Amino acid sequence: MRIPDYHMHTQYSPDSRMTQQDAVESALRMGVTDLCYTEHMDLGHPNPDFDRVPRFQEMQAGIDALQAQHPEMRLHMGIEVGYIAETAPKSREALAGVRFDYMLISTHCVDGLDTYQLVSHGEEDREPMYRRYLETVYASVTDETLRDYYDCVAHIGYPAKRQLFRESSMTYDLFPALFDDILKAIIRLGKGMEINTSSMRGLGHVLPHPSLLTRYRELGGRIVTIGTDSHDKENVGAYCRESIELLKSCGFREYAIYENREPVFVEIK
Repeated sequence: MRIPDYHMHTQYSPDSRMTQQDAVESALRMGVTDLCYTEHMDLGHPNPDFDRVPRFQEMQAGIDALQAQHPEMRLHMGIEVGYIAETAPKSREALAGVRFDYMLISTHCVDGLDTYQLVSHGEEDREPMYRRYLETVYASVTDETLRDYYDCVAHIGYPAKRQLFRESSMTYDLFPALFDDILKAIIRLGKGMEINTSSMRGLGHVLPHPSLLTRYRELGGRIVTIGTDSHDKENVGAYCRESIELLKSCGFREYAIYENREPVFVEIK
């Protein structure tokens, strides 16, 4: 079985502590067969460390060298594009002409603030905070500026990782109409979404919440990728096998691995 980890960050992302080679070595130990490097590009981010274009040529050269050393693995070049409406044209310009196997779009910032800067003054803040985040996710999915520059939507439910509330999980029942708008748009546009396992270390479940995966499948969603969002070598490959089993329990018969921006479907045995 092909075991993918299609979301991780190395020395080419400002918040990572591992190298490209670290990721390969950890992936081999974890039995990962397909690995995709998805470095950050968040133009317009309030933190200037993120507001920059990665060194794409250097990234690809490193991947090519490691692929030659490790023919037993499939290594892929990806990107995680942080969506900010005002800078979407700049992002498109920076990405044009670069060859990727896989492109994620993510919502890290809402109304000029990184979601990790948001402050809760009580449980009553959950509904408006989460709603505004999801409205921004919908905008990222449907914005024509970047429509050709992403394949899947990353970590839907991202602010829940901060666990600001007694019930922090962003479940389908909280915003069914808004979630349906997002999921239907993803399906209509031929895009997919990822299972992001990084939240297992805090929330105890993947992002998006499994209730969204079930609803996505009910609506006809097919494309799902799996990634750890690792920033250090200890978490590469974590919960990837478990995520395959989760997909099966949510009604999926396959998961996706991207090559040259095209999904390759792997049957769940």
